[in-house]
Amino acid sequence: MPTDRARGGVKTTERSFAFVEHIQRRDGATLSELVAEFGLAKSTVYKHLSTLESHGYLEKEGEQYHVGLKFHHHGEYARLRKRGYRLAGRTVRDLAERTSEEADFVVENDGRTITVYESYHPQNSYREDLFATTSDLSHSGTYYHMHCTAAGKALLAELPDERVAAILDRWGLPARTENTITDRAALRDDLARTRERGYAVADEEYVDGLRAVGVAVSNPDGSTLGALGMSVPTYRRESDAFETDLAGIVVEAARDLEAALREGEGAEAES
Repeated sequence: MPTDRARGGVKTTERSFAFVEHIQRRDGATLSELVAEFGLAKSTVYKHLSTLESHGYLEKEGEQYHVGLKFHHHGEYARLRKRGYRLAGRTVRDLAERTSEEADFVVENDGRTITVYESYHPQNSYREDLFATTSDLSHSGTYYHMHCTAAGKALLAELPDERVAAILDRWGLPARTENTITDRAALRDDLARTRERGYAVADEEYVDGLRAVGVAVSNPDGSTLGALGMSVPTYRRESDAFETDLAGIVVEAARDLEAALREGEGAEAES
């Protein structure tokens, strides 16, 4: 049974969110399934579900409840609210067009990364055998564990040790492939290398046959906005060329994005 996470939080609200998260993980759930999963009275679960449904956060199809489009409305607002995110979206599209590879921009949220923008070059398509399921393909709103993606490791490298430890305590180091880092000491070493060279690398750590590079992007005040990432199938790029060529491109794009953020802040200050 899922447990409440926030000390001092409103348990009723936390429980509603727990229902939503469970329904999404299961790709739909019935009232009886939720009663069995959470061990609560049927009337209690029904009140949560009916309230969420009446406000558009859940939809009922037959006997199953599904996540509603009201979340899409809020998600789009969150993505477009920050000028920095909008600039990052433009950068992602430019990277995909320049390199004919997949590019994305992610931020840390609740101890994982969430994809804010992603772009595939229109002439580029990965081989289907690279991916076990379609859920392996990045798209806006996708969550990832931070330790197994390049952009996630780039963000971890920007965090203080105690915050990294808290994230690992909560989410662990699950293995996605044989190359996934599952040892804390090894991850610390990897993050140290990331800080030294200015970018993170994930070499078939999330999906077999896919390399990625990630670079953190800073706000003008020094805080971290998010991270740019680029993914390349191993059959198209040798490891050396990937690091020397594409890593440099992503680093340059991140620095250009930071310059645009500073210019925008200066223009707003003058107006």
